[in-house]
Amino acid sequence: MRKILITILAGACMMAPAIAAPNTEYQFTPKSEQKLTREPGGLYSTSQLAQHSNAMASITMRDKSGQAESHADWEDHIFIQEGEAKLTLGGTMQNGHETAKGEMRGSGITGGKTMMVHPGDYVFVPVNTPHRMELAPGKSIRYAVVKTRP
Repeated sequence: MRKILITILAGACMMAPAIAAPNTEYQFTPKSEQKLTREPGGLYSTSQLAQHSNAMASITMRDKSGQAESHADWEDHIFIQEGEAKLTLGGTMQNGHETAKGEMRGSGITGGKTMMVHPGDYVFVPVNTPHRMELAPGKSIRYAVVKTRP
């Protein structure tokens, strides 16, 4: 019995450093390396900052209104950097269709809460929540978005 207990304790001690070891991977992307690339369809330009199994980060610049969208697997954390837009959250997506696994797009949103977003604002969009940014003619908006898996 003593031999079994010693074996279990030794195994636990060997595992503890692996469990407690801090994540030493980090990433720094200076603004000078953030190159915005126009996406197919021309609705926005984006610069991918990070891509991990449980999170993504990017900078997005829009000069056109976006479609309504919702994501089954991702929460959005949006940080407005420049410009302004009308943002609608919640409600019901109109003419929704799947564009990729877990990704829905539509022509608009009925219901929901609409607000103006400005530099310095933060917006949290839960999983499966329709959302849409609309821009006034001639206006643009730049924002950082961090997508996380709940």
